[in-house]
Amino acid sequence: MSLTRSLTRSVPIGSRLLSAVRVFSPFPRSKSDARSAVDLGIDAEQQPPPLALKTTRDIPGCGLLRNIYWYVLKGYYEKTHELQVVQKKKYGPIWKTKLGPISVINVASADLIEAILRQEGKYPIRAYMPHWREYRELRGHAYGPLCEYGQEWFHIRSMLNPKMLKPKEVSNYSPAISEVVTDFVKRIQWVRETHGGGLMVHDISKELYKFAFEGICTILFETRMGCLEEKIPEETQKFIEAVFEMFRCSALVIIYPKVLWPYVSHWKKFVAAWDYIFYITEKLVNKKMKEIQENLENGKEVHGEYLTYLLTNTSMTPIDIYGSLSEVLLAAVDTTSNTTSWVLYNLAKEPSIQQQLYEEVNSVCPGDQLPAAKDFGHMPLLKAVVRETLRPSSTCATTPRARKPSPTRSASGRSDGSGTEGARRSRTPSPPSPSGSAPAPAWASGWRSWRCTA
Repeated sequence: MSLTRSLTRSVPIGSRLLSAVRVFSPFPRSKSDARSAVDLGIDAEQQPPPLALKTTRDIPGCGLLRNIYWYVLKGYYEKTHELQVVQKKKYGPIWKTKLGPISVINVASADLIEAILRQEGKYPIRAYMPHWREYRELRGHAYGPLCEYGQEWFHIRSMLNPKMLKPKEVSNYSPAISEVVTDFVKRIQWVRETHGGGLMVHDISKELYKFAFEGICTILFETRMGCLEEKIPEETQKFIEAVFEMFRCSALVIIYPKVLWPYVSHWKKFVAAWDYIFYITEKLVNKKMKEIQENLENGKEVHGEYLTYLLTNTSMTPIDIYGSLSEVLLAAVDTTSNTTSWVLYNLAKEPSIQQQLYEEVNSVCPGDQLPAAKDFGHMPLLKAVVRETLRPSSTCATTPRARKPSPTRSASGRSDGSGTEGARRSRTPSPPSPSGSAPAPAWASGWRSWRCTA
């Protein structure tokens, strides 16, 4: 039996995905897409008709009420990676779930994930995030790279990426990050002495979260936030808590139907957390704008890194920058802290590799010498440790993608597809609708999300 027939019978799957999986079949195909009678070793008249491809309706899974049970009553909203293991054992490598207004198709197979990602074009379509977009519509904020789609997404990334992803540009942040790392080591020593009896750091993940927060804020806003001080500034502590609370409520809000959001306490906390995130973001960006303006008025040269570049060398407006930096900040904190946590965990389980890594780092940067960007090229084991950590332990639980139906034309003339036609939306806040939320784009209701799980 061919691999395609096996998948068709044992794993319900949409026609588009199945057509991509067919490339893995080792058998030749006839025009009817079935093995020939000679190949099967049976008479042509006895050959069974090809099986019809199954649709998403045939995929097993659970509906909204059962998801509320799993996420809320069973508490899996804080450990979605464990829920994925449970559901894969129950339903197989492909299953569907209902999360509020979103229908999610979970794919937990390396080969099938590859098939999905290989179909992406120039503009990868991330899963629709209705609650994040709803907040921005409610407050009149700009969409960032996590909320925008199509050409607008590409436009934002084209301005954010040059100073963020090019190795030569990233190396310029080395001195600032070295200061953050030095302060982090000092804080770990202080926490161990004052709260661990000189031996233990009881909540290392919490400290790594503060380290990641300080590091990304140093790059994005060109300022230190004080996350690693013995006494963290009150405003900074509230900023950290707001980010944590937003993530916590985000996982809960999306479970409920949109019409219930205004009446759910998690939605109110979600909005309040975002309000504070944007408050701090706007405050730090405005501070840098004022500094640049004063230097220009006094005839001084303008020096700076990431934020200065966005303000002086791109077409982004301050409102665009508020929306983008708030989302980049969120994306960087979790990924950095999670990856570092897993690296330390794996090294703790392998003392011999930990010793080899120590010797490698010490040979390149002996004593108290701080490593520069060029030094990492001489640490192959360090790179190998990080890569091996990311192989079984990804930075996030899911990699969301979305399938979009054929776009339709709205009354305004703008495409209801990816938002790639027409002018950018107005930044003027719209008054809340009677239900307490702004209307979602027309195309959103037709989206299905493909959530790839490792």
